[in-house]
Amino acid sequence: MTSTLLERLSTHKQNLEAYFEKASKFLVECQILEPYVEKGTLRGCVCPWEIGESADEGAFPILEDFHDTLEAIWVWSYYTKVSRKQTFKSNIEWAWRYVTENWKRFIKEEKTNGSLYDCSFVLFSGIFYEKVFNDNKYEKLIMHAGAHLEKFLRKLKSTKGREYHDPFWMTYCLGLAAKQLKQEKWFRTAKTFVKNKIVFAKKSFSNVESEPRHKGPGNHDFFCKNANKALALIICLDQEEVTKEILLKEFLPCLPKNFVSRHVDENAWNAHLATAIGKSYVLTGNMEFLYRYFAIIDKLKVRDIQKSAALPRSPSFLRRESWVTFFYAHAYASVCNS
Repeated sequence: MTSTLLERLSTHKQNLEAYFEKASKFLVECQILEPYVEKGTLRGCVCPWEIGESADEGAFPILEDFHDTLEAIWVWSYYTKVSRKQTFKSNIEWAWRYVTENWKRFIKEEKTNGSLYDCSFVLFSGIFYEKVFNDNKYEKLIMHAGAHLEKFLRKLKSTKGREYHDPFWMTYCLGLAAKQLKQEKWFRTAKTFVKNKIVFAKKSFSNVESEPRHKGPGNHDFFCKNANKALALIICLDQEEVTKEILLKEFLPCLPKNFVSRHVDENAWNAHLATAIGKSYVLTGNMEFLYRYFAIIDKLKVRDIQKSAALPRSPSFLRRESWVTFFYAHAYASVCNS
């Protein structure tokens, strides 16, 4: 089994550039530019789904989405990194223009609104863009988002938030940014949160298949809670032996051996779980993680009917969507170390 899995991993890595090129091209189909708009508020934004079909073909309305735009920036930047081609640089620039011009409408100081989730993606995509393009012109926005998120997590007591309010996803993003930008205060807050809520917790992980199934804001259920815990643990404590121990003794036994059926957003949910499993394999080298990773990826590939590296939310939502495509891409890249 080991040799077969390693062969599959090798092929997976060889297809990395081709995969991200397909995903990037799909996201271009979601970006609101000509002929839909020539100027105005929406220009450069990435719509949650592909656009362009006529109404009688079941087209969805064109909508703006701040964090979906940031997710697309990450995918386009990732393709740039692995291909060394500037194919989607103009799309990235239009997307950043939308982000900067509409910043104040989405990033607000109230800690209970969705701006915290938006802040997490400003960090996640912003620092990756900086690294790929060696360009720090958006760092003021990134620093603002990081300070906002750090303040929130430093004072947070409960970990019950889900979807847009999941503190473990926010901690993962804050940890990523803290490392790259060498922000000791941010990293200290993220690390303390992980130690208190995961390492020192009586039970770090629960059975993944029995996670609550509910519809959150916007009828969403896209984040696997256990996956976010694993991601936060890995980024904040990757240098500590206790991390491998927790992943092997507590996270691995909770993982499913196959794709998990969910009533909404199951493609995104499973892709996100695969991301955490993939990164757990990279850190530990344990082949059981790789086996379970491919069990999920194989199902997602089957559902990628058009072989476009783009997916719908679930079988009940057939429109291919930009944000689900990001989750799929994030999962694909998780075992590639690129």
